[in-house]
Amino acid sequence: MKKKEESRSFFQKVGAFFSAKVKVLPGMYVYADGLISAELITGRWVKAVVGYVEGKTVYAVCRQQKILPWCSSDWLVTSAQKMTSGKEATLRILESAKERGVKAEAAQWCHDYDYDDVVQGEAFLPLASELDKLSANKEAINKSLRALNASELVAWYWSSTDYNHRFAWKINMGSGFLYQEQKITFYNYVRPVIAIQL
Repeated sequence: MKKKEESRSFFQKVGAFFSAKVKVLPGMYVYADGLISAELITGRWVKAVVGYVEGKTVYAVCRQQKILPWCSSDWLVTSAQKMTSGKEATLRILESAKERGVKAEAAQWCHDYDYDDVVQGEAFLPLASELDKLSANKEAINKSLRALNASELVAWYWSSTDYNHRFAWKINMGSGFLYQEQKITFYNYVRPVIAIQL
């Protein structure tokens, strides 16, 4: 019995060693069953495309997008401005919208996103800094999105980073340019992102 346990422990260590050597890169496919691969595998469903990796967290772009206003009313989500996570900022925006009785269309759609095996509440509206990192890797991301017949990252995208009560930050995926835009007047693309722990 002890030999079996020692043997299993050895193979687990070897397996962990080899999986640690597989580098996750932008453009790789995130499958519904948790596999991350550079290859499109027949019979397996892709839920997202890797955008970038930070530490042990993989940030992946969901397959679908929508054009929406940031919100339906002017208001400032103060605590969301200093957040370092798009997921936390999205939840704070939704809490603040509920408290005020207004709609936060961009954040709500990302939070409610339940397509392509993404579970409702898993996706979020990325921060401006997170969108900036996606923009830096857009060529690899778009190549994989094209292979999936999914919408590529183009034009302007809302972030979950508030600027003031009337404006929020958005980014142009073509140029990487960041700009503050009126939340209720302008419609921009909204692209949900998921975070996966390695």
